[in-house]
Amino acid sequence: MKHNKLLIGLFIFVALLMLSGFAILNIYAADGYSKYARENEASLLKSMKLNYLNLAADIDNALYPLVDDPQAAGGVVENLSDDIVFAALYDYDGELLEDFGYSVPDDLPSSIFFENLTFSSGLPRAEISRFNDKLYIQAGILTLDDTVFIVLLNRFGDLLENTLEIYDRELLVYYGDENSFKAPAGAPEIDKATLGDLFRRTMNSQRPESAEIYSSNGGLIINALAIYDSDNWDVISFFSTVTSPALWKRSIDSLAVFIWVSGIASLIFALFFLYIYFKKVQKDPKMKKSARFLYGLTAFLPAIVLVAVFSYSIYGESLTGISETVALKNSMGWFGDVERFLEVKSPESPSEFIDRSRGTTGANFVMRQGGSLLASNLTQKRLSNLETISSTVIEGGIVKGTAKLNDVLHTYVTREISGIEATVLYEETSRENTVLSIQFFAIGMILTLLVIAVVSGFIINNIQSSILIKRTFIGYGFLMPALVHLIWWAVGPMGFALFLAFRRWSIVDAAKPFVGLENFIEIFGDFKFWNALKNTAVYSIYVPIGMFISLLLAIAVNKLGKLSIVLRVLYYLPVVTAGVATTIVWRWIFNRDFGVLNFILGLVGIKPIAWLESPQFALISMMIIGIWSAIGSQLLIFLAGLQGIPKDFYDAASVDGASKSKIFLKITLPLLKPTSLFVLVTSVIGSFQVFTPIYVLTQGGPLRSTDVVFYHIWQSAWVDMRMGYAAAQSWILFLLLAVLTFVEFKLFGKESWQAYF
Repeated sequence: MKHNKLLIGLFIFVALLMLSGFAILNIYAADGYSKYARENEASLLKSMKLNYLNLAADIDNALYPLVDDPQAAGGVVENLSDDIVFAALYDYDGELLEDFGYSVPDDLPSSIFFENLTFSSGLPRAEISRFNDKLYIQAGILTLDDTVFIVLLNRFGDLLENTLEIYDRELLVYYGDENSFKAPAGAPEIDKATLGDLFRRTMNSQRPESAEIYSSNGGLIINALAIYDSDNWDVISFFSTVTSPALWKRSIDSLAVFIWVSGIASLIFALFFLYIYFKKVQKDPKMKKSARFLYGLTAFLPAIVLVAVFSYSIYGESLTGISETVALKNSMGWFGDVERFLEVKSPESPSEFIDRSRGTTGANFVMRQGGSLLASNLTQKRLSNLETISSTVIEGGIVKGTAKLNDVLHTYVTREISGIEATVLYEETSRENTVLSIQFFAIGMILTLLVIAVVSGFIINNIQSSILIKRTFIGYGFLMPALVHLIWWAVGPMGFALFLAFRRWSIVDAAKPFVGLENFIEIFGDFKFWNALKNTAVYSIYVPIGMFISLLLAIAVNKLGKLSIVLRVLYYLPVVTAGVATTIVWRWIFNRDFGVLNFILGLVGIKPIAWLESPQFALISMMIIGIWSAIGSQLLIFLAGLQGIPKDFYDAASVDGASKSKIFLKITLPLLKPTSLFVLVTSVIGSFQVFTPIYVLTQGGPLRSTDVVFYHIWQSAWVDMRMGYAAAQSWILFLLLAVLTFVEFKLFGKESWQAYF
């Protein structure tokens, strides 16, 4: 009966943990998918803004003849006549000189746009304008003869139509600032306070922002992006799109179905296999350990495999569908702009056109002609590192594919336009980071499943002894705080450092691509790292010197009785004193002109030495500090070792007539081997981790003579911001210390380290 209760309890425990894990995975996946979908909606909005800016630039180009020839206004009007609502020529004071046959508003000279033109540099300017409750593009120029030409064009409607056709989104333009704006016709009814808050956020962040709204049709998401005037100073409108989460709800539901079917199926399999395992143990209590482990692991293997497949394959592919669709839409919008740019033969250079595209969308753009680079925001060197992974030809001769640029994954779209090969590269860092967050959770879930497998196996193996199970769980309950601390602060960071070592990771760069062994390969060619390692090896020579001094002091202190208490406190003070404070004191001691050390040396006729400024003595100075700071802890450990040696050995040696040197060599040193091994191993590891005196006194100088490996790793991480490279260096250091520790254990022999096990 007790066996059944334990088994049922185990099954309930396993079911709750597994279902909770899959439920949290589902929540994380849905949240990540939704956020990524919103980011892609924001990228569509940025492309719409680029289309508007390129349209304004086209109109600027149409006014460009007026830059050199103020009399060319008539010709400009004639070229633009199909779209003109009104056109006018004013003198500098706002007096109408010519209306070109159009009805011109009386208040036009008093508008902000007119005032801005009078203070402009004499180049054409264009911006969005609202006239008679309709949106237009207004353009103007201050000519060389101080006349002001203004034209209003009915071009914005074409932009709205193209947006709906290309992006499959209706562009809503709220004209005005964040406090006073006019909603476009057909816009959903949205609380003005909600819109005002959204518009303020997009102004402050200078990027698209979104807000959730609720209407009769259910929940909606409104996205907004601020549009500035031709001075790029004041906000004059906000571009917005309204989307429904239903666009990506079907995909989220599909992921949820996979997660829950996987979770329930793997749970049923786990419970069924654990029951078979239980029956096997009942029949064969002496089952081999390897067979028991295999049964326990097999029970949870489907769950582990399904979690891994979802996080490392299925989830990433679902996000790829979004990114590729949006990349294609954004590219089609840009290709249309390229087409117009080439048709009008703009005075603007291709480089200026691409700079505007890059500045608005953040994507990378390339234009080639006849195989040679025409214009790009990427250098030729960076483009030479472009590695194509896959490509597909789709309708219209457009090529879509995946590529890597400096190890960063990109989706690219290419199309030939009038002999020009136009390419857009969209960085997929956001997608990769979204997938990475799910993968991190999956790793934690897989480790949890492995722990559950071990716990389940232990309970089933010992189900006959409920007392053993109870005592074991109570014992681990007391150990749990220490285990959590160890995992969180030791095992976890080590695992994360190993993960970083295979990536190019920086806190200032969102892209964190997988680079394989690239960081480790770079280390082997990094002269500075090996120089730092050499300096560290030389610096660690102080360890045996310091151990010898500490041992002699420990022997002396051990014979002083009560006075030893005072001496122990004095010798231990450097250990408990703040390292930075003592290092600053050492700076004064080592001072070349008025330092205490040079003063003492001067008493015996030795000239002042530049302890910290000379490459010959700087590292020696660090070794002196190392010996001084380590004496206290080493002395106490040796003292404990000396006091642990039975006095009978010394009495017997004295009776046999052994000299003090013989006693020291034949009794003290051999019996201190375990203590000496401990001091040596910990001190060598500590010497390879020296940082504070280097950082405070020399910063690795002079001439890199004190650039030790720990300081070099810190520089790589927090000065160069190369966390991945620093992590790789840390693992090289770890492996070297592991080998060095193994050698030390071998040198001291088995009897020295077995005392600790």
